[in-house]
Amino acid sequence: MSNDIAKKIFSKNLNKLIQKHKITVMELSEKLDISYSTVSDWKNGKKMPRGGSLQKLSDFFNVNLSTLLEDNSTDSSEDNQNIKILPLYGDIAAGAIAEIEGVDVWNVETIDIPSVMLGRYANDDHLFSMYVNGDSMNQVIPNGSIIVAKPLEDYMYKDGDIVIFNHDAEYSLKTYRPNMIDGFVVFEPNSDNAGFKNIAIDHTTLHDANMVSISGKVIFFSTIL
Repeated sequence: MSNDIAKKIFSKNLNKLIQKHKITVMELSEKLDISYSTVSDWKNGKKMPRGGSLQKLSDFFNVNLSTLLEDNSTDSSEDNQNIKILPLYGDIAAGAIAEIEGVDVWNVETIDIPSVMLGRYANDDHLFSMYVNGDSMNQVIPNGSIIVAKPLEDYMYKDGDIVIFNHDAEYSLKTYRPNMIDGFVVFEPNSDNAGFKNIAIDHTTLHDANMVSISGKVIFFSTIL
């Protein structure tokens, strides 16, 4: 689906919600703490909101992201072209490191994600999704969110990436900080709870897959789908 078509579909859906809730563009702008000109451009189909703004809209109107992004007037076969089906690998801890239950590759669950939400990754066949369980990243990704992650080569992970990593076969979700402490790779929480601490791992073990490895970088999250 082209960006122009996506903007038209979103604009139509946003206008329906604005009319249904009897709210003005100015009022919506103030409620979301987003400039009037930006909200007006969304309403008029000139721009598409980014992930964080979309989440604000879905939370405000209490609707799924698909209500904002999908063309409900099209037939089901056309709708399916706008959906990405991803494997759903259970829960990832955003708190204390926790074991992830083994995944049966022959009976894995799946989840539907609107392709437009994945941006340049919409045609990537290596993405996977998980539920977030815990509050150690709640300033960025709330407990209960669904995340989509992309595996990368080790050298491609950058400082500040939110990653899924495993340490001694246990998994967690943290911010990757390779240069915070000399000689160590730090996995940093981002939480309202000061009780969550950095996890510092000797840099030399990061390349030993039996001890520490990064499974993927978070490219998208949502609290409602």
